[in-house]
Amino acid sequence: MFRVRLSLWLIGVLMVPLEGAAKSEFSVLFVNPSVAGEPFWHKVQTITEQAAAQLNVKIDTIYGEGNRHIQLAELKKYLNYRATPDYVILMNYPRGAEATLELLDKYGINFITLEQTITGPERHAIGNPHERYPTWLGEVFHDNYDAGSRLAEALVLDSDIHIKKIKAIVINGHYGSESDVRSQGVIDYFNEQGVKLHQQVHASWSKEQAYDKTKRLLSRYPDTNLIWTASDLMAMGALTGVKSSKIPHKVSIGGFDWLGDAIELVDNGDMSATIGGHFMMGGWALVTLRDHYHSHPFWQTNTMLSFKLGVISRKNLDDFRWIVHSPDWSLIDYKAMSLIGAKKLTYDFNLTQLQRSAEK
Repeated sequence: MFRVRLSLWLIGVLMVPLEGAAKSEFSVLFVNPSVAGEPFWHKVQTITEQAAAQLNVKIDTIYGEGNRHIQLAELKKYLNYRATPDYVILMNYPRGAEATLELLDKYGINFITLEQTITGPERHAIGNPHERYPTWLGEVFHDNYDAGSRLAEALVLDSDIHIKKIKAIVINGHYGSESDVRSQGVIDYFNEQGVKLHQQVHASWSKEQAYDKTKRLLSRYPDTNLIWTASDLMAMGALTGVKSSKIPHKVSIGGFDWLGDAIELVDNGDMSATIGGHFMMGGWALVTLRDHYHSHPFWQTNTMLSFKLGVISRKNLDDFRWIVHSPDWSLIDYKAMSLIGAKKLTYDFNLTQLQRSAEK
């Protein structure tokens, strides 16, 4: 009798943590396309993981290390040796998309891609979501063209001189769809407004290359008073180039990504503006996956979800100051963004959610 009672007691003790633990609803693999700790993608990853905790989702992360071959190899390794996730969130690398989508299709995994990185013949080969790959639910991306134009407008407004006297240079990222669309936005804006564009160069998203190329461009065009860049890291490189060139007049500088260092440079007047907020895209994608898991039809009737970026300048900096130093991303209410039980049929992902979070 004692042994029976002891056995029952042990069973009860062992079951307590199992009953008390919250079981995850489903699992997601997040593929960080960069290296661990890279400022922008680390923020995307952190926010996605915070959203997962709030939404009761089990999430794992692997790294592409900035290389399409490594990303595909790491994805293969994970799928071969780990439990198959219910969903995958990833960014396609140019020239690597077809192999990646074939792999996910082989395993029958529903997935969402971030950013529209594939164009031209490669895009024609993979098609659109729901077509060649039925488990490709859709794309979550920001409007790069609009962002390029709006950053240019913010720099022009900050320059405090007549628009016809502005002399600009453009520092783009790599030769690819994302940076090309961004730069097309600024070039079209300059053409429409009559802004003189001295030259456009590519700096491969590198702070060091942006510094070197800014120095050379300023020696060629010393009257430059506006520098548009496709990333905050390149903007910081350009800023160092301007300072070391001892340009006597003000140069309005801006970039993409809302990096904390860039926001601080806006605050102290060294940079004019930064455009961003797209670090939210992983968290937003996760909200849509939770809804899909609960049978909401959004990804049955839609193939894309686009959102606009926001400009931070000294005019509105106080609204976003909280995101600079160790922000608590759990303040954002991801559950409130769900379409489950809502009357609206589409998502309203926007950056005013960050402003409201700061007020909590």
